[in-house]
Amino acid sequence: MPTKKTQVVIIGAGPTGLSMAAQLLRFNIDFIILEKNEKTTPLSKAIVVQARTLEIFKEIGIAEKAIATGRVTTAMNLFYKGKQKAAVDLAGMGKGSSAFTFALSLEQSKTEKLLADYLSGKGKIIQWKSELLRLQQDNKEVRVYYKNGEGEEQMITGDYLVGCDGASSLVRHELGLTFEGDTVPKLFYVTDVTLSSPVINKNELFIFLIEKGFVLFFPMEGTGHYRIIGILPGEEDSPDKEAHKIEQFIKTQIIVPIEFKEIRWFSTYKVHSREANSFRKGRCFIAGDAGHIHTPAGGQGMNTGIQDAYNLAWKIAYTLQYNANDSLLESYNTERMENARNLLQSTDRMFDIMAGTNPFRNFLRLQVVPIIMSFISTRPVFNRRVFPLISQTGIAYPHSTLTIKSQIEKIKAGDRMPYFVFSDGKEIFDYLEEPVFKLLFFGSGNKSQFDDLKELRFRVATFFFDEIPKKRFGSSTDFYILLRPDNHISYIGKNIGICLAFLKNL
Repeated sequence: MPTKKTQVVIIGAGPTGLSMAAQLLRFNIDFIILEKNEKTTPLSKAIVVQARTLEIFKEIGIAEKAIATGRVTTAMNLFYKGKQKAAVDLAGMGKGSSAFTFALSLEQSKTEKLLADYLSGKGKIIQWKSELLRLQQDNKEVRVYYKNGEGEEQMITGDYLVGCDGASSLVRHELGLTFEGDTVPKLFYVTDVTLSSPVINKNELFIFLIEKGFVLFFPMEGTGHYRIIGILPGEEDSPDKEAHKIEQFIKTQIIVPIEFKEIRWFSTYKVHSREANSFRKGRCFIAGDAGHIHTPAGGQGMNTGIQDAYNLAWKIAYTLQYNANDSLLESYNTERMENARNLLQSTDRMFDIMAGTNPFRNFLRLQVVPIIMSFISTRPVFNRRVFPLISQTGIAYPHSTLTIKSQIEKIKAGDRMPYFVFSDGKEIFDYLEEPVFKLLFFGSGNKSQFDDLKELRFRVATFFFDEIPKKRFGSSTDFYILLRPDNHISYIGKNIGICLAFLKNL
């Protein structure tokens, strides 16, 4: 049987698998990526790219292309019985929290193409029409058996394997991992349309609340191009699935003037909320939908998979290149499982309210939520609380083995490095794009204090800043921030010895 050898085998070339490949490429880690389909998806599927994903894309140089290709959503409008109940200005909602103060509407097909083009531009080939058959592993390697485009069985041996093969993951099944959760007992529809309307005609999100449900309109690239998501009428076992009837159904529900010029795509689906019992088994990992699937509330699913890859890639790289402690790899499992669990809880609550799953929540959704949103959306606290949650810039790992309990003002170890701009106009993240550990010093001091870093087996980038943003750090001075390659804080405080001990132990 023809056999190949690599360092990492990636199963699946969706957003998560392509992101995993793109991140490994930054560390010069060899990989082979297998995908059973013949090309990237032609469907729009996931359409929201959040700020944290754009920060990751900026590091590999594709953020500007993504923004130019997609559409920035500038506002959210809430309607009930054909009347507007609230309007939320989304333009600049995350001001001061990220360089990307918005959510981007970008079809998954275009996100995948951006990532695939990035890989091909670096000379990396995706093995299309290559379907996983089975896998084996021991304490030295993983053996992957697959069928290529000609129907021939072949094998790859690798140091590690990452399963990014979706909700029905064969990798997860081969590893014997469970996928616990539930399914919402309603049938949902999704359709991409070109429409004309005196109401729905801007780069804005429109939410129409209806009895026991909702209709969402997401703006997409092109004039009058929208993604519509809603709940189909009737009993669970006898829904109306016909695309040509959906226009009249939507008109009846939203009660505002609208005409469909074209239905580009229509599908129905069930909403699932599930998480695997582990994201790791030996030398094999799962990421993205293979490990967790969510309700569509907040547009979190694809972005979470991309962050899984961002979290795991550097840990595999440091293990392969520097023989790092196994606890580094295990931290992927603990960090991303906790994040997925928290996300499942928050999206489930959000979705329950939106879908009107019980009479009390339905009353809150239709009568109380619009009033509250209209009131708080203009308050600064709305931006401070909501943007970090939705944009995923607020994800933190306070309980990780890579986090040393420490704090300066409100900034805690485990947090993503806070965003700020220096007086010369340069953003802090402009300094932090290299995928290495970084030790930052804020204050006045002798650079020789970093001499001991030379004893380490891997490079640590060092930075001295005499300008200390008071909005973030108050009156604190002469302190250190130790950043992981993914720019989450391992330590923040005044003791450099703690940083050195942590890095040596790694």
